[in-house]
Amino acid sequence: MAKSFYFSIQSWMLEEMDLSLTDVAVFAYINGLTNSEELGKQGWHGSIRRLAKVLHVCSSTMNDIINRLEQRGFIRIANGFIISNLHRDLPPKEEPKTPAVQNPDT
Repeated sequence: MAKSFYFSIQSWMLEEMDLSLTDVAVFAYINGLTNSEELGKQGWHGSIRRLAKVLHVCSSTMNDIINRLEQRGFIRIANGFIISNLHRDLPPKEEPKTPAVQNPDT
């Protein structure tokens, strides 16, 4: 059975990469696969046609997206894998602060 996987479009991807939403979604998917501990941090391994099918984009559009991402240095293709060149950790979750109890009687 295949492992389940989800990916996140993070705010820096939208704000700093200057890409269309479709391009950001493809990058976020590849970036998620590249950085997934559970999936071995390998990136996308498969055809661009299969990637297009998984992300519900036509093959020619996916070719264009992959070319744009590669030209801008956001991804690279090596040994049959499409790998993200960028990685940013999500900010650490802050523990909720417990209000200090102030008792004037003590």
